[in-house]
Amino acid sequence: MTATSEIATARVADDPRRPLERFDEVVREHPDKLALVCRHQRPDLYQLKRNVPADIDHGQWTFREIGEGVSRLSKFLETQGVVDGCLVFLLLGNSIEHVLATWAAYRLGCVHVSMLPDSLSNTVEARHIIQTVLEQRAAPRAAFVVKDRQMADQFDQLFPELDCLKVIVESTDKPSWVAFETALSQRDIETAQRSNTSERSIFFSSGTTSLPKPCFVDILGWITSLESRSTFGAFAPGDRVMLFAITRGATLVYSSYLSFEPLVAMETLKANRCAYMVMLGTLAHAVTSAMSVAPGELPCPDTVIFGGMILSTDVAKAFQEATGTRAIENLYGMTEGVLCTSGRVENINRISRDGVVSAGQPTSGARIRICAPESTVPVPRGVVGELHYSGYQTIIAYIGVSSDAFHVDEEGTYWYKTGDQAVIDENDGQVYPVGRYKDMIIPRGKNISLAAIESVLNKDPGCAPLNPQVVLLPDQVAGEVPVVIVNRDVDHGQVQRMMGNIRTQMGLGYVPDKVLSIQSLGMKQYPVTTSGKVQKTKLAALVRKHEANRAQRSSAPALDPLATRHQVTHIWAETLGTTTQELDLHAKMSQRVDSITSMRVHAKLRRLTGRDVPFPAWAAATTIAEQMILLESAPERGASAGASKPQLPHSRQGGPGLEEMAHLVDNAGQQEATHAIIQQALMSCGLGWDDVADVFPATDFHDIMTQTHLIDTWEFFIAVRTWDTTTQKLRSALETALTVHPMLRSFIVIDETAAASERSLHVTIQHSQKILDRCIVDYGVVATMQDIRRLTINFPAEHRIAYPGPMFRALLVFVEEINSAVLVGDCSHSIMDATYYELFADDLDQALDGRPLRPHIPYKLWNDCQYLLQDSLAARPALDYHVGQMRRLTGRNYALWPTPTPIVEIAPERINAGLPLLEFSLPTLMTLRHHHPTIMTPVVLKTALTLLALFHTKHNEVLLLNVEAARSSFPFMPSSLPRGSDLDGARVAGPTLTSNVELLTYNPNETVLDLLYRVQAQQRLNTKHAHTPWRRIMEKLPPVRELYPLVADHLIFNWTGASTFEEDSKKRLHQNIKLHQIFFRPKTGLMLDGGASGKDGTDFCISLTGAVANRSTEGIGRIGDGLRTITTWLTAQENWERPVRNFSDCLGVACTDWVGV
Repeated sequence: MTATSEIATARVADDPRRPLERFDEVVREHPDKLALVCRHQRPDLYQLKRNVPADIDHGQWTFREIGEGVSRLSKFLETQGVVDGCLVFLLLGNSIEHVLATWAAYRLGCVHVSMLPDSLSNTVEARHIIQTVLEQRAAPRAAFVVKDRQMADQFDQLFPELDCLKVIVESTDKPSWVAFETALSQRDIETAQRSNTSERSIFFSSGTTSLPKPCFVDILGWITSLESRSTFGAFAPGDRVMLFAITRGATLVYSSYLSFEPLVAMETLKANRCAYMVMLGTLAHAVTSAMSVAPGELPCPDTVIFGGMILSTDVAKAFQEATGTRAIENLYGMTEGVLCTSGRVENINRISRDGVVSAGQPTSGARIRICAPESTVPVPRGVVGELHYSGYQTIIAYIGVSSDAFHVDEEGTYWYKTGDQAVIDENDGQVYPVGRYKDMIIPRGKNISLAAIESVLNKDPGCAPLNPQVVLLPDQVAGEVPVVIVNRDVDHGQVQRMMGNIRTQMGLGYVPDKVLSIQSLGMKQYPVTTSGKVQKTKLAALVRKHEANRAQRSSAPALDPLATRHQVTHIWAETLGTTTQELDLHAKMSQRVDSITSMRVHAKLRRLTGRDVPFPAWAAATTIAEQMILLESAPERGASAGASKPQLPHSRQGGPGLEEMAHLVDNAGQQEATHAIIQQALMSCGLGWDDVADVFPATDFHDIMTQTHLIDTWEFFIAVRTWDTTTQKLRSALETALTVHPMLRSFIVIDETAAASERSLHVTIQHSQKILDRCIVDYGVVATMQDIRRLTINFPAEHRIAYPGPMFRALLVFVEEINSAVLVGDCSHSIMDATYYELFADDLDQALDGRPLRPHIPYKLWNDCQYLLQDSLAARPALDYHVGQMRRLTGRNYALWPTPTPIVEIAPERINAGLPLLEFSLPTLMTLRHHHPTIMTPVVLKTALTLLALFHTKHNEVLLLNVEAARSSFPFMPSSLPRGSDLDGARVAGPTLTSNVELLTYNPNETVLDLLYRVQAQQRLNTKHAHTPWRRIMEKLPPVRELYPLVADHLIFNWTGASTFEEDSKKRLHQNIKLHQIFFRPKTGLMLDGGASGKDGTDFCISLTGAVANRSTEGIGRIGDGLRTITTWLTAQENWERPVRNFSDCLGVACTDWVGV
């Protein structure tokens, strides 16, 4: 007779001590044993260590130190009214704070409520979770512990009136929140009395509905049941374990805060020699690859405990073979208290069936039944059915949520229906999970409800008519992935819309693998029951068949590079829901795909191409284009690879070290002084050295302009409008954009301790809420865009940027007239130029759409190149050229025009005036181009400005500051560097602009064409030698030190190309934003910013700013008229062969009384 599918395990004698008693005993008996290792945290946190050894660079604490931290925190909570029966919500990742807060809650008899750190980003779920617990678990008080200011702000927006204790880890100045550091600040205090209440936690299960369901868990029951059959029961003092260890006196080891980083995990293993490792089966693929490239020999854990998904035999064996791990354990578990384990097994084949590793048997005192769907009657062994579970550690109901997943049998035993498909083998009596009945997947150890994904899609009027159905598809790496089925064919735009909705509202982890129409599966319509309900099981079977056929057609490896590139493009386009034509091969990967998706694509391409790229190298590639290069250069699987191991990125905490600051390369003695001056500069903003991202010297140009304070009035103001956007959404997008724009989170610090020529330092700040709140101001509501214009021209004094910084400030203003938000910004030219603004605007536009942002080339790299290479042979030609130019000025008289003012002086008539713009068309420029194509448009305008200056000075020479964008190449790089290299000046996220003092001479008998060609030749040399080592020039010619700022304060020429400053209501370069206005008001004599646009590039738009414009509308008008008149005269064909001295005819005066004529 065939046995039924039932298993019952006897209740073994449990350790009766509560977890807290065990913890206290370990602290007493093993105080100096290591309790916790956090590779991502500082060792000096909260002064738990009396002395931190010099060789310790990351967090590690003994049981004595953890015990002291728990005592301090529990006593603080007790003084705040958090006592027995209260709720303690933790929204933290792997950290010492999580450990301390958990045990403090248990010590006080509180209910520990564990929430994912990113829970608050999903407002519906967060509100549901917290309100359900507060309503169903009446408590005298609740406490919430979050990581950072962003989470605190999200919490305050969700629960502005909630009376509770609020604790924040990474901030000390958030009103109504207590800093975690403050909570642990009291030392030598009386330990809080240990509560007699058993340790209890609330965890959350996604279940089959769209909202998580709270589970009330008895921690002692979990621990004793795991100890009864699992390797957990073998943990002992001295063992180091990557998860779940403290009650056994073992060392708990965290390699990262939240996300899994393979190489970091391997480095952690190497440093800590862990005996045991607990990990998701999903990550086996990544760990295997990481071990193959990790530097040095890695000690293998004796036992690895897998959980979180169905574990395939091939994955487990490959992992064991690659890592050398002696044994594995497969742990099958659920939040509801379902626990089965295979126990520690060395021979994987012994517990495998049909390519799946056994989940073993239930833990102590538990029972399993495999029943037919919608039945409670066990099926015969060997038959697949739904797994039902009963045990003393299993919950009997959800908190405040009814569910038919629980039932009571005729004997009064409570059972939980898991929704999982499983089978009990007839021979070995082991349980083998094989699939799922309920609409939920676990791609990364976190339950994801398919119903939740459908709910998001059905809320979109554009998606709901497609009647989207979400089913699961088996995946070798992720275990299972969601697939969306729709009732008709859709184009890629609709696919992107669906994936974008899910990505934006739920997160990357919920994004479907693909979107398929029912027609592509060979059906005309959905299979349904007699009642009209869609049969998901049949849909899933159709998808599996479709994918199997597709895989069979594309199974041949592609060794040809073109074929490889095609496959990479095709797979990524399909994964991301776009076309191969629209796929951006150079976009940043980290913000549009998560690690699991990357692993899946890696595994798929490894299979399709037959090439083997270690996953850490694959994950370190920042773009798809880089991944293509890796695949093309990778050996075929099985081939011997002699290539060197890839260089992987590293991370650091705190400010930069000596070797990371270029200006200290040959001056290490100034490190302490640099540290001190920066600390002093940042102190007023509530920032310190640990907040610093990078420190690097300003370029020679910016250093001169900063020290002389000339760049102060180059400050410019912008108004960027949006459409149908709230200020909250604009702020979120701006904060996202600033993640890739460190210069907009920067300061300018003048180090008085350094040499005078090396004083100006850029100091960028790590992306955090502290710096964001300094840069972004929620300014409120105004009525009209005219109010915005006034705000831009007369930026509020209390919000103006000021030294030392930050040097960017954004006011977010809601405008009732357009029913949308506007960004009114104040920017220093020391951190932004016109080209860089376009990079920033592109990112802000994409962030408003929720699109991924591209990486940019760091401005630090640009500046470091100039600083470190200024004495190189590559810099010699620019040095020689400009020394030759400047030497001509030595001992000579020169005339400067027009006169600047000491400060910005504004006439009453100009206070509310915008940019003075000169606009005119120049059709004769087309004729000049036709006959003399090498003469460039900016040369014509600069020549006209030169003649206008000569007209006013009556001199035969003109000195002006010629501005160069300088982005054609990196400073002082050899010409052999390929143009297609990654060192692309156009992508540098910072102000690369520079300026050269230019001498233009006047020969009255020279023809117009000769003058234009001479200015053209000189301009080519200016552009060629734009990267100028001005410090070295000033050392050779000391008078230039005074001359340079003098010229810069009088006359400036800047060609802006097609980017003109006129307001054009038809021009909209971005989907979500538009530069509505730009304004600046320098004190310089005259600053000319000119450009040309239009069909033929003959429509000039020139801004004329400076002292003349500030003081008189009429005066700047006359200058504009003269400039237009001379420009027109130069381009008229009848004047090309005339002597230049005749230009005064167009102005109606003679030039015979000029100096030098």
